[in-house]
Amino acid sequence: MDEHHQDVWFATTICMEVRDELASAIEKFPPFNSAHEGYAILSEEVDELWDEVKNNKHDDGAKQRKEAIQVAAMAIRFVLDISDKGKHRNER
Repeated sequence: MDEHHQDVWFATTICMEVRDELASAIEKFPPFNSAHEGYAILSEEVDELWDEVKNNKHDDGAKQRKEAIQVAAMAIRFVLDISDKGKHRNER
């Protein structure tokens, strides 16, 4: 497998992890009520990632990776709940 195809394969794996994180969040928490709430939650996740970046002295990057996946999941949740106004719920 060449480097390009390997990167695509790894990206697909990461997308599956983001999907699982998103599914867990949707199961645990109600939809965002407003863009302000969605932004606040997304901002909190970014702050948690930043904390891991600043504190990464001896970590192998696993904590940063976990937080980055949570950021991606909440960004998608923002699109679903706010930008698309929950349209996907009517299509189930």
